[in-house]
Amino acid sequence: MSVFASQSCGLHVTRGATWNTRIEFLDCAGDPLDLSGYSLRMQVRTAAGRWGMTADETLAMELTTDNGRLVLTDPAAGVISIAVPAAETVQLNPDNIRRCQLYYSIEAYFPRGGEEVVMPLMDGSITVRGETTR
Repeated sequence: MSVFASQSCGLHVTRGATWNTRIEFLDCAGDPLDLSGYSLRMQVRTAAGRWGMTADETLAMELTTDNGRLVLTDPAAGVISIAVPAAETVQLNPDNIRRCQLYYSIEAYFPRGGEEVVMPLMDGSITVRGETTR
């Protein structure tokens, strides 16, 4: 999937299935967004915590380059991958309902001096389908 940086985009995952998604980020001219030197973080939240203004229990999953769930596949070409094992996608829809709606955002960041430089990359909703075969 190719997206322009700061674009909203819907994602889909099935509870209990391996979640592998490749994303290529482009700048406003349509050229690859160079992510060299950046780290990545993504939070998945319930609707109540969508804007991060409620209690921490709204956090359903955190994906980072440090925990290996976000991978800078080709940083210079703006390519990243989401890599979540099947056993961990269960926590995105713990009650195994037919369809669960969550919200996410992905940021690239790097330290500069005593602060972080943060670049929002993508946000939107995640539809988590229930699992029939277990």
